[in-house]
Amino acid sequence: MNIPNILSGIRILLVPVLVVSFFMTPEGVPMIVPAIILIISGVTDWLDGYIARKIGAITELGKILDPLADKLTQITILGCFAVRYTEMLVLFIIYTAKEIVTLSGALWVIKKKETVTIARWYGKLATFIFYAAMLFTLIAPQYFEQAKFAVIGVIVFTAFFAFIRYTIEFLKIKRG
Repeated sequence: MNIPNILSGIRILLVPVLVVSFFMTPEGVPMIVPAIILIISGVTDWLDGYIARKIGAITELGKILDPLADKLTQITILGCFAVRYTEMLVLFIIYTAKEIVTLSGALWVIKKKETVTIARWYGKLATFIFYAAMLFTLIAPQYFEQAKFAVIGVIVFTAFFAFIRYTIEFLKIKRG
């Protein structure tokens, strides 16, 4: 275990805390504690990647823990919102399906022992927009009602764009 892997582990441990704090906050009230947890998760995600690259601490365990922590956090917060706002159920299903397909492709690449850089700018952009939209919804639930379709649409668009770009890269590797 190194510092980046510990940070990924902390993000995984924050997932149940996120769920409990989300559902302990009454509906319609700004969800400050879940927002802080999501911010901590996002900062530690950035920090673990930065440290791993900076000091050369990229490990096989880290290649599994980091995306696992990301996906657990993202799907969990979407699941929480889907329980509270039925409109988010569609986003939860789309996002979960995208992650299952992406995971299948990543496992195939790992099995073939291909060396690829997993993170691309469009994936990072989609993740940033996802976190920004989730934070907006947590902090300003009173505005979510007016902006819900814009919030959902932006997340779906950027996630779909990243998914298409990653699919193109996967197919290039597969053909290669």
